[in-house]
Amino acid sequence: MFDWLEFDNSVKQGYEDQVKQLGEFLRRYIDKNAQIRELSLFDKPSKETLDKIEAMEIPAKGRNPMEVGEELVNDVFEHAMLIQHPRFYSFVASAVSPYSIAGSILTDIYNPHAGGFELAPCAGLIEEKLVKWMGQRAGYSGDTIGGVFLSGGSMANMSAMVAARDSRLEPEEFFKGTIYFSDQTHSSNEKGLRIIGFRNDQVVKIPTDDDYKVRIDLLEEAIVRDIEAGKKPFAIVGNLGTTNTGSIDPLEEMGAIAKKYNLWFHIDGAFGASILLSPIYRNHAKGIELSDSFSWDTHKWLMQTYSCSTLLVKDKSNLLNSFTEHPEYLADVNSSEHNDSWDLGPEMSRPHRAIKLWYTLQATGTDLLAELIEYSFYNANLVKKELEKMPGWKIISNPSCGTINFRYEAEGLSEEKINILTDTISKEIIKSGFAYIVTTTLRGMKTLRMCIINANTTEEDVYKTLELLNEIAIREAKNLR
Repeated sequence: MFDWLEFDNSVKQGYEDQVKQLGEFLRRYIDKNAQIRELSLFDKPSKETLDKIEAMEIPAKGRNPMEVGEELVNDVFEHAMLIQHPRFYSFVASAVSPYSIAGSILTDIYNPHAGGFELAPCAGLIEEKLVKWMGQRAGYSGDTIGGVFLSGGSMANMSAMVAARDSRLEPEEFFKGTIYFSDQTHSSNEKGLRIIGFRNDQVVKIPTDDDYKVRIDLLEEAIVRDIEAGKKPFAIVGNLGTTNTGSIDPLEEMGAIAKKYNLWFHIDGAFGASILLSPIYRNHAKGIELSDSFSWDTHKWLMQTYSCSTLLVKDKSNLLNSFTEHPEYLADVNSSEHNDSWDLGPEMSRPHRAIKLWYTLQATGTDLLAELIEYSFYNANLVKKELEKMPGWKIISNPSCGTINFRYEAEGLSEEKINILTDTISKEIIKSGFAYIVTTTLRGMKTLRMCIINANTTEEDVYKTLELLNEIAIREAKNLR
């Protein structure tokens, strides 16, 4: 029979043990972070370590928890990619604020339920204030600003499409609905549309110009063509910082088209919306105030731990219309004065993701974060400046949102061999452990992509990375001739 007293005593002892062990782990993390520049980006696990984990079973009787903790740190966390490394130039990854870590730890310790306002009123108020503040950064105004913190841009973009669908289409029209975005738009948008029931032929991808921005003329042509064909255009998606190139669509012109044809205008700002904090670069987001909604991942450029994304809407009634359910078991905890977040998005049980962002903003202020964003632009421009001095290198996409694409076009090599060379350069620099740079493909061209938004990335990091890239490129090009 279950011995409650024994269980209670073991839990108390467990907490005391964990306080000590977690304190030791945190100190190890701090020491590692202090010397991160000297570390390899990826300490791959050995076959023995992988085999050890593979052989583990879930035990009927518990093991020594201190040993379990040591195993997790030594065998799991120490063998994960150091995406916070200052020379990790792939994906959209940044350094992490200690205040975000603190906020995340506190949220996990206290474990407040974020679904209903009455379950944690002060934490709920913090989320409400952040949503309003973030919306105001984009030029939204009034009491109708709404939004919800979600796991990432994928959930934020998908939730926006649910609101767009329900706002612009009747249920019997869903099968005729069409949505438009550029060929550089993040795959989460298309994936989300498929999840909520749209067919591939209802998604219209518009070609981009030489700067990888959506062609406005082709966008309007597609909308007019589909209207004449009896289809129901209902939304367009603009990009505020694409993953491939960091490019920003002509948002003002897209907003005008959306208004002209009564379309929902969503902006995927998962990456680039953070420029709204910069007095220097926020003008690049001009037109976002015309949108009906936008996504903003603060775990990308604002030094937050995973996950901390937000969907912002100009009029929260659209979210309430799509996501509100009032089951009988929530009757006593529904708030009459505040919107419960389970009525603003798809999640019911979820953590208070807003706390760590609040902690960071309160501890650092916005000025420091604005300088971080501006520094990212500086570093990407530095890459371009240095590459232009180096023979054989070609810029494929100009710096935007701290991101730049380029490749080495060795004389005498065919397009096929240049693509092979680009792949090889990426693999060799990753193998060196000094920097992590992967490729992407732009209009059939393999390119090296550097996303330089880490606050700890120095000019010296940039210079040494480019020097190593050049050495590898010259060597490997000779091998291909």
